[in-house]
Amino acid sequence: MEAFRLGAGGVLITACHLPSDCHYISGNARMKARMDALGGMLQKLGLSPERLRVDYVSSAEGEKFVNIVKEMTDQLKALGNEKIQAENAKLRPILENMLKRKAAAQQAAAQQAAAKPSASVAKPSDDANPIK
Repeated sequence: MEAFRLGAGGVLITACHLPSDCHYISGNARMKARMDALGGMLQKLGLSPERLRVDYVSSAEGEKFVNIVKEMTDQLKALGNEKIQAENAKLRPILENMLKRKAAAQQAAAQQAAAKPSASVAKPSDDANPIK
């Protein structure tokens, strides 16, 4: 969201192949769920679907990665700079509001976590130490 708020023409997210080809264990599966939800929401808000792409590429698939980048570049060129700028102008205030709410929620959660009493470890008293 931040990339589009700042005016990006497109966002390409690459990840390890699903389901378990990732040294981050479940990071690619979590990303897929988040991007499925975010992509649908951004489209409803007016973002062209070509502007957000998620693809799965391993480090051994350099040629595939190059082809994905070229394809996305061609799609963005076909959309045109005017359409991209118009979409960004429409989305920017919505995304700014969403990001502010997210930051406020994160700050509130951090404050709640800081306010909780932590379990303290009992320290032996000097009297219990025979060696002084």
